[in-house]
Amino acid sequence: MSEHEYLELWNYSEQFTKDKLQRSELVTMACQAGLKLGDRRSLGLMKSMMHFRSKELNKRSAFPTKEVGKRTMDAWHHDRVYIDKPVGEDQTLAEFLLPVKITPLDFTITNNFLGSLSENELTVLHDLSAGYNMKEISARTSISQSRIPVIRQSLQNKAVAYL
Repeated sequence: MSEHEYLELWNYSEQFTKDKLQRSELVTMACQAGLKLGDRRSLGLMKSMMHFRSKELNKRSAFPTKEVGKRTMDAWHHDRVYIDKPVGEDQTLAEFLLPVKITPLDFTITNNFLGSLSENELTVLHDLSAGYNMKEISARTSISQSRIPVIRQSLQNKAVAYL
C-alpha cells in the first residue's frame, strides 16, 4: 500500500470513528481486503470494505471498553448457550459434555455445593457465570449493589470449602 493510499484511507476512516484504535483497525482491514483482491484492488473497493466494517464495529468492538468508549454490555450482546440446549435429536448439551471427564464424585461435590447455596447466592452465581458484572446483576435482581460483594465473597468461601 502506498503512502498516498494509506493517508486517504486514514482520512476516510475519520467519518466513521474518532478513536485511533478503531481507525487503525479499519485501515488494516481495508489493506487486508486489498491484498485479497490482488489485481482487482482499488481505493473505492477498499473504502467500501471500511464502510461495512465500521457498521460491524458499531455493534461489537474488539477493543477494551475503557479505551474505545463502548458500553460494557456490547461484549455480551450475543445468544447465551445454556446447558439444557438440545444437541442432536435426543441429547442436551449437558448430556453431551458431562461424560467427557467427570466422575460421580464430581457430580456429588457439585450437587452438594449447589445445594448449600441460598437463593440469592444461586442467582448471583448464575448471573456471574453468564458474564454480568455486579452493577448489572443488581439491576436484574432485587439485590442491592452493596450486598452483591458480600454474596460473592460467600460464594468464594463456599467454593473453596468444597474443593
